[in-house]
Amino acid sequence: MLGSVHYKWASLLSSWLLISCAYNDFPKFADCSKSNLSVNILSKQDPSICTAIDGKVILTASGGQSPYSYSLNESGFQSTSSFSFLGPGVYVAEVQDALNCQTSIQVNLNAPGSSLSASASVTPDSECLTNNGSITITASQGNAPYQYQFGNGTFGNQNFFSDLSSGTYVLTVKDANNCPSVIGVIVPHVSTGISYSHDIVPILQANCAISGCHDGSLGSSRDWRNYNNVKTNAQNIMIRTENRSMPAGGLTLTQDQIQLIACWVDDGANNN
Repeated sequence: MLGSVHYKWASLLSSWLLISCAYNDFPKFADCSKSNLSVNILSKQDPSICTAIDGKVILTASGGQSPYSYSLNESGFQSTSSFSFLGPGVYVAEVQDALNCQTSIQVNLNAPGSSLSASASVTPDSECLTNNGSITITASQGNAPYQYQFGNGTFGNQNFFSDLSSGTYVLTVKDANNCPSVIGVIVPHVSTGISYSHDIVPILQANCAISGCHDGSLGSSRDWRNYNNVKTNAQNIMIRTENRSMPAGGLTLTQDQIQLIACWVDDGANNN
């Protein structure tokens, strides 16, 4: 009797896992590497003086799939393409389409009467669970000495900023006349060297390629024991693990495991 009850519960659990995995089957996401999305400057207005914040930029997008949303120096995406109350500097303008594909361009706003300029040298972020990107800002012209601000921090003499993840950062240089110049800097991602065989396969085996789920139960194309299947669905796996809609069946991944998957996918989902 006990064995019969145990068998029935095991059968129900297996059926529930199969239904759960099937229900959580992957939607299709756009391959943004093939997108023709672009963004351009429709018009711009430079600040009237170096200390003014009356600059304006209007962007325009094309390609990809509308509707579009726009961002300037990581200000957050908005539906309107117009940005006001801008000071002098170099901005990173981004557009995102309905498929969540993104692209960016640089926007320069110059202040009359000020020769202050700033440039950045960048070390990419090449680590996964920690960050090793860095930015060095170099100011020129204007009137020395210069001060530097990272994000919304305080101004100081430090012009080197380290331990950064990939992404867009906003820095400001100010000269002795208090003329500022904003600069948007992109720290790129480069390969982290995360291994499919050593880092990713154990995660999949323990949480996904299990009985009633991605062990072939959903069909041969959903068998996560096969590298080619995982490669094909790598972008979807990353998205679903990041939003914690998978794995199914009440299993959870640690934040480090989620990050390892994301790094491996960003590296190119290599069979290494």
